[in-house]
Amino acid sequence: MTARMKPRNSMTVRLFSLFALLLIAFTIILNLLYTALMRRQMITHYSQAMQRNAYAISQNLSELIAPSSYESLDDTRFIVSEDTLAPYMALIEQITSCNVYLIDTSHNVTGYFDGVVQKLTNPLLPAYIEQTIALGFMGKTPFIQAEDGGETHLTACMPIMNAQSRVLGVVLLESTLRELGFTQAPNRTSLFVSCAAAFLLSALLAIVFSHQFTRPISSLQKVALELAGGRYETRTRVRQKDEIGSLARSMDILAERLEESRRRDEQLRSQQQAFFSNISHELKTPVTVIRGSLEALSDGVISDEKSVRAYYAQMIEESRWLQRLIQDLLELSRLQSLEFSLTMADLDLRELLGDVAMSANALCERKGILLSCEEPDRAYPFRGDYTRLRQMLLAVVDNAVKYTPPGRHVRLSIQGEHPEIRVSDEGTGIAEQDLPHIFDRFHHTHDASRESTGLGLAIVQEIARRHAIEIDVRSKEGEGTTFIFRFPKA
Repeated sequence: MTARMKPRNSMTVRLFSLFALLLIAFTIILNLLYTALMRRQMITHYSQAMQRNAYAISQNLSELIAPSSYESLDDTRFIVSEDTLAPYMALIEQITSCNVYLIDTSHNVTGYFDGVVQKLTNPLLPAYIEQTIALGFMGKTPFIQAEDGGETHLTACMPIMNAQSRVLGVVLLESTLRELGFTQAPNRTSLFVSCAAAFLLSALLAIVFSHQFTRPISSLQKVALELAGGRYETRTRVRQKDEIGSLARSMDILAERLEESRRRDEQLRSQQQAFFSNISHELKTPVTVIRGSLEALSDGVISDEKSVRAYYAQMIEESRWLQRLIQDLLELSRLQSLEFSLTMADLDLRELLGDVAMSANALCERKGILLSCEEPDRAYPFRGDYTRLRQMLLAVVDNAVKYTPPGRHVRLSIQGEHPEIRVSDEGTGIAEQDLPHIFDRFHHTHDASRESTGLGLAIVQEIARRHAIEIDVRSKEGEGTTFIFRFPKA
C-alpha cells in the first residue's frame, strides 16, 4: 500500500509545482500585459483629452486678448487682471489635472506656480517641451510623449491666434501618467494578492487533477503487478479517450494475449504429453515384438527352421515399420522447424498433377482401382517446393487407394481461377466425429493395423501450411472422401 501511495504523492507535488509556476508566471505576464495595454490606451485617451482642453483654453484666451492686433501676450494685454488670471489658471489646472503654461512670442512662460501666477523669462526647459512649443508657434497642434527621470511625460500644445490667424502665443499642457492617476508598474499589493490566489488555485487543481491522473495510473500499476504474478485474467477497466485510456486498452490487449498464450501453452503441453505418450505406445509394440522374438530364438524355444524363418520375417517387418515411423517423425519435425527451408522454384501445377497421377497409377493397378486424372489445357503457374508438394499429394492419394475397394474410382482434378486440386475416392469415408481430428498426429481413422503410422496427414498439413495452401476435407461414411487443396494466387 505504501509503495502505491508514493507515486500519487509525487504526482501531486509535481502537479502542484507545475500549476503554481504556470499560474504565477501567467499572473505576472497578465499583469504586465494588462499594464502595457492600459498604458497605451490611457496615453491615447489622455492625448485626446489634453488636446481638447488645450484647444478650449486657446479659444478662451483668444477672446480675452484686446485689442486683437497686439502682437504678444503679456500681463498688460489681458482684459482680466493678474488677480483674475490666477484663479482662472488654478481652475484650469484643477479641471485638466495638468500643468498649464502660456508662452508668448518672446518665449516667456507664464504659469501657475505654488498658488501664484508667475512669468519666467527664457527658462531652461526640457527638450521635449521646447520641441512642443516650437511646433505650436508653427501653427501645429503637437502631442509628444517623452520619458524623463523614470516618468512618462505627456505634453499637448495649441496656438493662440488673433482674428487674422496670427499666432500670438501657445497654450502648453504638461503632466505625467502618474499625476494623471495611472500607475505604470503593477501595484505590489495587487500582484501579491494575484500570486497568492494563483498559488491556492494551483494547490486545488493539483489535488483534483492528481486524483484524476493517479487513479487510472494506480489501476494500471495494479494490473501490471497482477500480470507479473501470472494472473492474466485481470483487466484495467479504465475507459478514457486519452493517452492513459489508450495505454489501458493496450494493457488489456496484452492481458488477453498473455491469457491466450497461456491457454496455447497449456494446450501445447497437453499435446506434447499426448505426443510422447503416443510415441511411447507406438514404439513399445515393435520393440516388444522384436525383443520377444530375439529372446525366443536366443533361448532355443523356437528350433524348427520354418518357425525360425517366420520369427525372422516378423522382426524384419517390425523393424521396417519402426524405421518408417522414425522417418515420419523426423520428416514432421523438420517441416515444423523454422530453420528448415524449402527449395522454392517456379512450377506448373498441371505438370505436378500429371506426375502424381503417373506415380499413383501403379498403386491403383495393383489393387484393381480405376484412376482418372482431369488435366486442364491451360497452365497453372505457382512458386513452391516441387518435391514437397508431390509428397503432399501422393500421401493423400495413397490414403485414398488404401481405403477404396477394388473396382471403384480415385479421381484427380485441377480447376478454378485460383487453382484447386481435388483428390476424390469412393472408399469407406471418414466418420463425422473423426473428421476434425484427421490431421492430428497418431490419429487413426481406421483399424488398419500397420497400414499407417498416423503421421501422414500431419505431414501433409505442415507442407500445405508452409505453402499457404488451405485444405478442405469432405467425407461421408460408405460413399467416399474428397480432399480439396486451395492454392494461393500465383
